[in-house]
Amino acid sequence: MEIVESILTNNPCYKAGKKISVKGLMLHSVGCPQPSAEVFVKKWNNADYGRACVHAFIDADSGKVYQTLPWSHRGWHCGGGGNNTHIGVEMCEPPCIKYTKGASFTCADEGRAKEMAERTYRAAVELFAFLCKEYGLNPLADGVIISHKEGHDRGIASGHGDPDHLWRQLNIGYTMDTFRNDVSDAMKGISEKKTINIEKPAANVLQEVSVNGDMRPSQKGIELVAKYEGCRLTAYKCPAGVWTIGYGHTEGVKEGDTLPSEEAAKELLGKDLKKYANYVNACVQKGMVKFPLNQNQFDALTSFTYNCGNGNLQKLVSGRDAATIADKLPLYNKGGGKVLKGLVRRREEERALFLS
Repeated sequence: MEIVESILTNNPCYKAGKKISVKGLMLHSVGCPQPSAEVFVKKWNNADYGRACVHAFIDADSGKVYQTLPWSHRGWHCGGGGNNTHIGVEMCEPPCIKYTKGASFTCADEGRAKEMAERTYRAAVELFAFLCKEYGLNPLADGVIISHKEGHDRGIASGHGDPDHLWRQLNIGYTMDTFRNDVSDAMKGISEKKTINIEKPAANVLQEVSVNGDMRPSQKGIELVAKYEGCRLTAYKCPAGVWTIGYGHTEGVKEGDTLPSEEAAKELLGKDLKKYANYVNACVQKGMVKFPLNQNQFDALTSFTYNCGNGNLQKLVSGRDAATIADKLPLYNKGGGKVLKGLVRRREEERALFLS
């Protein structure tokens, strides 16, 4: 899953700063032929746009999740009491449909429409599985995962028919029951951390990572770390059994710890990046690295050190040439004594960056 953080900082819902205790998740579709999440992000990130605010949009072209509110913020996505209890997520819709009356529509390209609807469905399943795990929710429990339509039937949402109307008219066989079951199945294999692509936040962090006048991580390097560390606001045990919070922060973390916001997590990320980048610079200064590092090599080693620590960094680089270091990187792929797919992918990406 790829989450692009696009918080609507100018929207009145965000500025109000009201929080909710998350009891469930509500699935919507946008109700217009617009596949691009960025269109909604741009339109809704406005101080005058007081009509609505959801927690995320799912782009129909890419399947990317655009997070528009912190998950625990109160949004205005269903016109009723569900705003006080449920995270709201909108799936974007195909451009080839045309609404005729109410929730009815015609479709000029059924194949393309089905492809997009299936893409947003799959992304929604993965996102809801992550959120259920994050907030300790049972996706099969009554009222935990509901559609806007089901929210209306329960008296906590306005009278809309989404997203059931989209799936039904496209004849793709999806229902909210299949959705809940698919989320439950997805939770069984979900990784401990979400895959996240940070755009604007990474640039903010970059300003914080000044490293003693030496090399510092580029935006590409920061995004690589953020992508594989993920962001969690509640302390959890990583595969190695270490209590962790935010973007892989471990120092002083204990069970039950929480962070108040993703901004707080980014502050910790900036401090941690500075520390681990300093470890890489120290290896250079002490002569452990026998060749001048370029920016990509520095970024790759910073990401490696953030994950594996200074001791493993020194073992990796001491007295070795660049080709040998690159060859040894994939060996650091275990957590808790087991090979982890996430670490295999991370080492592969770090190696490719190191060699580029």
